[in-house]
Amino acid sequence: MADLAQLEEQIVGLTLLDAAALVKKLEERLGVSAAAAAPVMVAGGGGAAAAEAAPEQTEFSFFFNDKGSN
Repeated sequence: MADLAQLEEQIVGLTLLDAAALVKKLEERLGVSAAAAAPVMVAGGGGAAAAEAAPEQTEFSFFFNDKGSN
């Protein structure tokens, strides 16, 4: 069994290019895709309910009730 703390330090020390190459090699070796799992993890596996997300609000209204003492 590998020392996980040591392995973690080695991974954290990788450059972004090396980390991307490592991900690609692991995907090929294990027959998986990290990109396919990412939306499921972010959405929490909510299924159809997560797919019907409300549109993002881009306009806001602000009302000042008191101008303060300045």
